Amino acid sequence: MNPSVFARSTIRSRVLARPMRDGAYHWENVDGSHLPFSTKSKAGLAVKMGLFLGTGFSLPFIAAWWQFHKAGKPFYRPGPPPQTD
Repeated sequence: MNPSVFARSTIRSRVLARPMRDGAYHWENVDGSHLPFSTKSKAGLAVKMGLFLGTGFSLPFIAAWWQFHKAGKPFYRPGPPPQTD
């Protein structure tokens, strides 16, 4: 095996093993400052969360409906089941 492979792996392990410097990042200790959205308006936050979670929950049902729709089969037919003789 080529000795340069071992040299490169040694250098790579030294670079990855270096501890991160604490001075590179500064976070203020303010509530909600680390979130990518505003939490000041509770009603706005509730609407945004409802839309986000509702969209994620409804996507599988919409996908199933679309597949049935493409196949020409009704997803839901009200009334009793059809009679087969």
